[in-house]
Formats: sequence, structure tokens, C-alpha cells
Amino acid sequence: FGMAGNVSAKADIYSYGILLLEVFTRRKPTVEQFDGDFSLRQWVAEAFPVAISDVIDSHLLNQSNNTATERSAATARKEQVVTIMEIGLSCSRESPNERMEMKEVVAGLGRIHQKT
Repeated sequence: FGMAGNVSAKADIYSYGILLLEVFTRRKPTVEQFDGDFSLRQWVAEAFPVAISDVIDSHLLNQSNNTATERSAATARKEQVVTIMEIGLSCSRESPNERMEMKEVVAGLGRIHQKT
């Protein structure tokens, strides 16, 4: 969008969504895995929400879960990451009209922060 001179808030939202997906999967949208019609967004969307652990950076969820407290914390952490991935997917929808507004993104991330 930016290279073509089509800069807008909706393009910024798209970029933010892709950035979230990159950070939490630890994958760049330019790796060989994502070529042709298969994209980072599509990869995450296909895993969401049931198999989301398969695409999330394992370092984010890989903690010892020996006690009930640790298991509870791991479950809460996974729920937070799932919500962030949902925001990333919503921001990066194909149609600009279907993308979240930045105030919705901030509110969603704020709810995650309040739970911590």
C-alpha cells in the first residue's frame, strides 16, 4: 500500500495485524514457507483457535507446568496469546472495511493487560 502511495489508517491497521502475527509466531511473512497464495495470515487463520499452539512461538508458552498454579498461569498465558492472535487476524483481514479500528485494538489489548 505504502509503495503505491495508498497510505491510510486501514493500511496501518493491516500492517499492525501482520506485525502481531510476526511477533507471536516468530515468523516473517517473507519466508519460503509463505509463497504464492499461502501467507503468514492464512497459516495462522487455519490454526486458529484449536491448533493455535502449533503456530505460536514455543518460547512464549514453554514453561514448566508441574504445579496447579503453573498450569493455571500457562492456561491464562495461552488465552492471552490467543486473544492477541485474534486481534492480529482481525486487523489483517483482506477487506479494509472488515478490519478493526485502532480504538478497538487498544481496548482489546487493554482488556488483556487488566487480566494480568
